[in-house]
Amino acid sequence: MNQFNIAELTTVLINRWKFIVVFTIAAVVIAAGATFFITPKYTATTKLLPGNAVLADKARLFNDEIQHLYSFFGSGDDLDRLMSMASMDTSLKQVIHAFDLINYYKIKEKDAGMGMYKTIRQFKKDLSLVKTVNNELEISCAHQSKDTAAAIVNFMTDQLAAKMKNIWKLQYEKINVQLDSSIAAISNDYNNLLNTATSNDPIAKTKMGVLLSQIEQFNKMSIETKMAAAITPEALIVLEKASIPAKISWPNKAVVLPLAALLGLIFSVCLVLISAKPSRF
Repeated sequence: MNQFNIAELTTVLINRWKFIVVFTIAAVVIAAGATFFITPKYTATTKLLPGNAVLADKARLFNDEIQHLYSFFGSGDDLDRLMSMASMDTSLKQVIHAFDLINYYKIKEKDAGMGMYKTIRQFKKDLSLVKTVNNELEISCAHQSKDTAAAIVNFMTDQLAAKMKNIWKLQYEKINVQLDSSIAAISNDYNNLLNTATSNDPIAKTKMGVLLSQIEQFNKMSIETKMAAAITPEALIVLEKASIPAKISWPNKAVVLPLAALLGLIFSVCLVLISAKPSRF
């Protein structure tokens, strides 16, 4: 079997060192030249903390004893909810429409649904949602325009905050509709009793007293619910707003050129060994 021994392998590489060096330098030069033909991208990043969902509880607003017991910062579960909402296709579609990303990615599809699907796939490649070890949500977006990269990230932040607050608000509004319906029904029962009961009917008076008590209680709950819906807490806290990036993120020459040198070196060594004629031990 023909094989290289260590001495022969070393001799072959030493004899062809000029070829290896020239090939490696050529690989670096070609990679450097190729970067000039690649449209650069800029990456903008923001860092967020989740708001505490417990702060949306209306009981906290009307109880002085527990009002200041809760942290403004949410837990890991709150952060997971933020990530889930930010990555939903409905959220991404709003960004796509707002920044005309279908044309940016040059998606040409007669079927609008397929065109949106392909745009979402492309957008996800440029979008990064990362949960850091400090329980922060880091949103990054790469774009050929540095201004648009920052605008997209900040738009997603505002959109996410508004959605979370709207969820809490809608829940209280639904409760308030139910309370108003109950108040109307109880008030109707009270008016019926008032119109039909005699002044000496103790049972009717007792029922009317109970109904008035219920109306008063439900009115109080309705007022509290409306106040809770009007002053929902912040769903997220922006630690670092996305700013316009100062430098290109891709192609990254600090990564591309060393990688090209390494690959050129490996490939040239392989070429030398393959082209050399092995001898027997």
